Amino acid sequence: MRVLLVDDDPDYRLVLQVALGGAGPFEVAGQAADELEAIEVARRVQPDLVLLDCSLRGGDPFDALADLRHVAPQARVILLSGYDAADLRLASDASGALGWLPKSTPARRLSDELAALVGLIDAAQQALDEARTQLNRGLEAPRAARDFVRAALAGWDGSGELEDLAESVTLLVSEVVTNAVVHASSDVEVLVRLTADAAVVEVTDTSDTAPAPRVADDEDTSGRGMALVDALARRWGVRPAPGGGKTVWFEVAR
Repeated sequence: MRVLLVDDDPDYRLVLQVALGGAGPFEVAGQAADELEAIEVARRVQPDLVLLDCSLRGGDPFDALADLRHVAPQARVILLSGYDAADLRLASDASGALGWLPKSTPARRLSDELAALVGLIDAAQQALDEARTQLNRGLEAPRAARDFVRAALAGWDGSGELEDLAESVTLLVSEVVTNAVVHASSDVEVLVRLTADAAVVEVTDTSDTAPAPRVADDEDTSGRGMALVDALARRWGVRPAPGGGKTVWFEVAR
């Protein structure tokens, strides 16, 4: 896994680089000392993991999280800090980071601790339930996508806890499918997956052109779809689809 190290202490970055640069599962793909440099390096190297010091001097690293997710949407963020573990856990939960490690972790254990943490994250993201459907291009496709996702989540919801989640997910899937039908003129495949911590939706179409959020004027009647996804999803991204086209995916936290 490609790792980006973000810490304003060059000595600690060196410790991390040496600890993760052995024969383990990690490769240090880049380093940064502040928020702006972190965003630029993340855009260039597309890391799988970002190890982010949550006490950077000269700025608030949590302000950089949205930009990091935008330029490297598939990267997972792990917080590092010398703060008390309870405070670090609260910061991780509040920021949407997927985990945390205290800086007091001995260097010889860093790789193993990080691997264990990533393993726990992977377990949390394994599918509990999954459903997919094919939809023909046309003005009825967004509503059909909403109905499909709402029905799937309702079928998996034994206690009513997914009702609020369904509102956000159906709104966003409608926007992504509308984008595919209108701009890609494509039939679509919609997949919805429920994991222990999120609902994940994938919309696949036949166009290779990736969507991008844009700022719509007040009088515009369209153009806000991907901006909504960017605002409401925990993470989102675009990847090539096998055989051509693309898959736009997003996650909404449970």
